[in-house]
Amino acid sequence: MPNQPQNPTHHFSPEELAVALGKPFPPTEEQAAVIDGPFGPKLVVAGAGAGKTETMASRVVSLVANGLVRPEQVLGLTFTRKAAQQLEQRIRRQLLTLRSSGILAPGSAAAEAVENIVPKVSTYDSYAGDLVREYGLLMPVEPSARIITEAERYAIAHDVVSNYAGSLSTGNTVPTVTATLLNLAQTMDGELKDPDAVREHAEIFRKTAEDLEKSPRTKGEFSQDVQGYLDTQRLRVEYLPLVEALKKEQAERGVITFGEQMSIAATLAKNFPLLGEQQSARYRVVMLDEYQDTSRAQRILLRSLFGGPREGLSVTAVGDPMQSIYGWRGATAENLAAFVSDFPQEGGSDAPKDQLTTSWRNPSTVLELANDVAAKLFAESPGERPVDELSPKPTAPVGTVKLGYFATEAEERTFIAEHLRNLYEATPEGEDFSAAVLVRTNKQSPLIAAALDEVGVPNEIFGVGGLLWRPEIQDLVAVATLLVRPQDTVAALRVLTGPMCGLGIADIQALHSRQRNLAGATEGRLRWEGGDPVEYLAAQVDAITAEGPDQVLGLADALADLGERERYSPEGLERMEDVAAKLRYLRTYSLGKSLNDIFADIEFVFGVRTEVLATGKPGGSTHLDAFADLVAGFHGDSLAALLDYLELAKEKEDGLASGEVPVVRNRVQIMTVHKAKGLEWEHVCVAHADSSSYKAQAETFLTKIEKAPGDDDYIDLPDDATNRSDFGKACDEFKKLNREFQAEEAARLFYVAMTRTESTLTVTGSGTSKGKGKSKKGPYAYLQLIAEEHSELIVHWDVPDLPAEAEEDAELEAHFPSLTPQPEALDAAAAVRRALDELPPLRDGETFDLWEQEASALIEEHKALQAPVVDVELPSELTASDMVATSADPIQFARRQRRPIPFKPNSYAKRGTAFHAWLEERFGAPALLGEDELPGSHDEPDHDLESLKEAFLASDWAQRTPAHVEAPFEITIGDSVVRGRMDAVFQQADGSWLIVDWKTGRRPQGAALKSAQIQLAVYAEAWRRIHGVDSVRAAFFYVHENFLLEPEDLPTGARLAELLDSAISTPPGLSLR
Repeated sequence: MPNQPQNPTHHFSPEELAVALGKPFPPTEEQAAVIDGPFGPKLVVAGAGAGKTETMASRVVSLVANGLVRPEQVLGLTFTRKAAQQLEQRIRRQLLTLRSSGILAPGSAAAEAVENIVPKVSTYDSYAGDLVREYGLLMPVEPSARIITEAERYAIAHDVVSNYAGSLSTGNTVPTVTATLLNLAQTMDGELKDPDAVREHAEIFRKTAEDLEKSPRTKGEFSQDVQGYLDTQRLRVEYLPLVEALKKEQAERGVITFGEQMSIAATLAKNFPLLGEQQSARYRVVMLDEYQDTSRAQRILLRSLFGGPREGLSVTAVGDPMQSIYGWRGATAENLAAFVSDFPQEGGSDAPKDQLTTSWRNPSTVLELANDVAAKLFAESPGERPVDELSPKPTAPVGTVKLGYFATEAEERTFIAEHLRNLYEATPEGEDFSAAVLVRTNKQSPLIAAALDEVGVPNEIFGVGGLLWRPEIQDLVAVATLLVRPQDTVAALRVLTGPMCGLGIADIQALHSRQRNLAGATEGRLRWEGGDPVEYLAAQVDAITAEGPDQVLGLADALADLGERERYSPEGLERMEDVAAKLRYLRTYSLGKSLNDIFADIEFVFGVRTEVLATGKPGGSTHLDAFADLVAGFHGDSLAALLDYLELAKEKEDGLASGEVPVVRNRVQIMTVHKAKGLEWEHVCVAHADSSSYKAQAETFLTKIEKAPGDDDYIDLPDDATNRSDFGKACDEFKKLNREFQAEEAARLFYVAMTRTESTLTVTGSGTSKGKGKSKKGPYAYLQLIAEEHSELIVHWDVPDLPAEAEEDAELEAHFPSLTPQPEALDAAAAVRRALDELPPLRDGETFDLWEQEASALIEEHKALQAPVVDVELPSELTASDMVATSADPIQFARRQRRPIPFKPNSYAKRGTAFHAWLEERFGAPALLGEDELPGSHDEPDHDLESLKEAFLASDWAQRTPAHVEAPFEITIGDSVVRGRMDAVFQQADGSWLIVDWKTGRRPQGAALKSAQIQLAVYAEAWRRIHGVDSVRAAFFYVHENFLLEPEDLPTGARLAELLDSAISTPPGLSLR
């Protein structure tokens, strides 16, 4: 093709390019083989920390430098926005360095190609969205559908289930049915299955079982297990009308999920070859990151677009089979192995495979352990080993590794906390502390956090599930539950016996009696007649928490109507009346508000934030802030639906909305291993490495309604099968294979956890159980393996025969409620009471409000002073207005990037927009304005629209016609892409160009004028680059003043990039990355 750059006479090797780009080290032999490989498909198997992002970027640079591709013909796909941004910035930065290196011959195709550096790098989901918007009408699908989060979809599904009038053979609650519905719809999207396909599969499964002879030893038609499998298929079919109702409701609302969008894109690509023809012509180099994590839908999409023998197309997939850990969401490492045949070479032979086996992250000792895990896993799997052992980089440290197993989980948590405290305190002043504790389940997170709190180490739980187990979050949710579900005994007991009220068992019993009275029940109080007091206490608690099927009234109802006051202790009565008054206030004034405001009111009325901050523990209100963000992301308006969603999220170990986890310095991050993939820390603790936490369980379409059957989900009956017992055995074999797959994925998860560290690694487990054989809890098999292979790393190893709580003669002691006030807290409370006695009389509630407001203000002010730095990541894409804002006030710009808040529209901005629209109509051009580019929106207003029109018509500009109006542009400045539009571009008589930006306000002065000129410099630079001209001027025309402001010396090229860099690097208190 004529617009394709040709190969230059000189071929640049990877080593030459590394020198030209100023890299500190040349590429390894393995990296060089990938970078300089033939133009065509290639599979790269890259181990953990093997530098795949750098190698992918270097391959793109090599292809561009050697004239094989232009930057705009490059497509890079990965899973997270962060990874996409890192890859794009690395490619762009190296191409910019290549452009200024001087090694490209002037006038060569490669030199021309790097003049405009705009590679396309995005997430798989974002790219699928682009395809649906561009080609969606072919199906047809509404291209403008809005993407919703899982939280928003839950709210929609909750409404669908609540209003469903069809038949469903289950006694499950609305939340449980909603969760099953969502999971089923999600797996159907991932498997590209519609309801008819699921019905057909269920019918075939049923007929296969029924066509066999009845087993002679079976009493019923089928064995208990097989009948259970059949019931599961029937129930799944019953859910399909709900799936269809959910899809219909989403269509009416014009919304769609990422999973549905990917399914639609894959179907489009599969059914319409036009997409592949056009996309492979548009992108000649395709880089696919983390290919082992792609789902079936993603594989079909990519294979349909870029697979098969194609001329002039280079597709490179990078992945690691040892990091395939997302099987629960449909991902499979089989996609990685199938790549070589899905994307063959031009002659039809399999694509070649390269490896990257040097780890640039892990210490050598850590790699030894990781290689031991991989070797055992590969030895137990059929076929040849897919990736070689990892080797440390030449300068890799030995690292510090500790292995341990403890008798109890409490001992393990204490060990981890002390270990991290020592590392935290040993961190030199001025250096960052980077550490993480990786757990297997959400429930394990808050206890780890509590142990770290005890020793004064700042920490933060990441992930919805772990967050919801935090005590302060559970308190908020419990209060919210009582507002709409007063019969919820568990929530009531948490509020009444926790720090919010602190009732004893006698008052709880009295309140329970009042509840029974209100419900019309007769009194049947348990009386102690001697015996074990612990058993008596347990029986009392059981009696309080037991709920009959017809129970309507709860403890919260009794709290609202306490009845005879004499039945309660004086202090208990005072506390209950206080809680009842607060709940009454919230029901009256808060329930009609938004969800965010409801929880903000609960925080305020019960003083939750103040109590958390008053503890003085590191991290402060971090988890309350994270919870507020979670509530803000729930788009429904039903508090009951939100509470159901939170209960589901708390129990779902893999999380609901995964999101992206940033690495935070100077605090310990606590998260599940799934969330840690792709991240790295200096210090890593892998906790609860026991056989229970890493247990593999079969989860198949046989027993899980929500598991939509895929193409490989069929029962393989032997040829000699004659009766239904053979069918049952075949089903058992299917489950066994799935269990083995789950065990392999658990081992890979353990491997991922171990390879997150840059310096120290601690792997621990604890506890046992009363089981026997394989069911008995003990060290995880792979922890046992590395402990046996590296016994010198063991710091503690105590595997008990019996659980600690089941040991003989063990003393059982409990306090209810578990409240032990600290002496200083009691002294402080007494001081507050004395101060209250000295206050002048106030109306009810005023004292509480005043103290709460003042204390909260002081705490928040102190918190703000403790963290003065605004730390955000510089966007890879900027508008011209962003450039001005960055120069004028970089700290304010950073704050807006960290928490974007739209500017409130005002009459002056509207007036400026109206004036520009009038000008565009006058010049015969349509208005195409983005929100960030509204003309006049940042001007100081002082004149109305009609006077602006009159002033313009009286100026010389009214008699001139621009060559271009609202001219769009996109250029690269430094490491950022800058986009925008120019109001008007005039061609002068001498052939030069003049860009004019219409201004409807007053002229800026001083520093504001200097910052505003950046906008003109960007315009001029863009016009020079795009049109290849040198003589370009730019000016502001202030319409009402009839004044043309044309700066004499606008910065260009490198100077403009330096101004952007200096603007974001010099101000104190600012950290833009």
